[in-house]
Amino acid sequence: MVICASSAAVHVRAQDARAADSSAKECPDLAGTYEVRPTPWDKFSPLGRRPRVKTTLFATLQRLGDGFTVIWHTRREEFLATARAQAELDPRKYGAWLDMMLRDPKLPLPLGHTDVTWVNRMSDLGPVFRGVDEPLPFKKCAGGWFLVSGPGRRYGPPDFEGGIDGTRDLEVWLGRDKAASLSLKVEEHRVFEVIKPNAIYLPPLSMRLRSSARLEKWPVTSAQDLAPIRAEELPEGDRPSKRVPKCHITTDHETVFFHRLKAKLPPKVEVQGMTSSIYRGRMRPDGTCEPTAFSVTIHAPDAASVARVAQYLRSDPFIRQIDSQESQTLSDGRLRVTFRTMAAP
Repeated sequence: MVICASSAAVHVRAQDARAADSSAKECPDLAGTYEVRPTPWDKFSPLGRRPRVKTTLFATLQRLGDGFTVIWHTRREEFLATARAQAELDPRKYGAWLDMMLRDPKLPLPLGHTDVTWVNRMSDLGPVFRGVDEPLPFKKCAGGWFLVSGPGRRYGPPDFEGGIDGTRDLEVWLGRDKAASLSLKVEEHRVFEVIKPNAIYLPPLSMRLRSSARLEKWPVTSAQDLAPIRAEELPEGDRPSKRVPKCHITTDHETVFFHRLKAKLPPKVEVQGMTSSIYRGRMRPDGTCEPTAFSVTIHAPDAASVARVAQYLRSDPFIRQIDSQESQTLSDGRLRVTFRTMAAP
């Protein structure tokens, strides 16, 4: 019996491997560059990181294992021309945009920002050259189509002419047509049971409704230059960061400190907030910065964890000294502790 069970398990795994290999052979080669065309079918788009841009948008698909990576970008020449026009028409807005565009990539994003929100914020000030890359992992392929989303449940009226109303399962697929353009196809289905009259003792008959529609097409185009934009390609601008006094505690200082602190926190310790009463410190005659008041509040499970946080704060280069430590016990037994410190960049 053991031998039979083991043999059956191996047989099942072999069948799964053959099925996956067969599915992969049906996959289309989606690699290429396509001009993104806005359509009324964006609600189906599985590509959720598409940036907001005022210029022509392209999607370059590159191989990533058995799947693909989508690189959102604009045409380099069009981007640079828009940046030059922005510098002439609105120098103040251009300076703020230039700060974001030339931000040190080694720095973490300001607290509260993701890659997507940062790109969208930059698009409010000026052009965007490259958005956030989007992975399209392999799920399965069928008939030359690559599944990128679903099956997902939808409700209500039909989404397209000839579609199914009510509850149905929906899948989104990508493929290429004869002109090598990128095509988006939506497939949906619903299974329901029908009971025949005068046949209450017979099992119900299952019926499967299916509909399909090709909704979107992005024409293929030539590959674009995706090399990072260099500072010397852009007009100079009045960048706000260049006007910040040396001893000013900036959001970058706070963000870098927060990431260092978070990496050193003991288990079950959370940072609840950081506030500074004075952001602009004074410079001493020797050129060093005079520390300013800065507080850090944490929630911790016990006194030992609080002691470990205090020990780390004393060693961090941003914190110059701990003036006081205020503690209170919360209703769940955890400790809320505020460290009153002095900090300097």
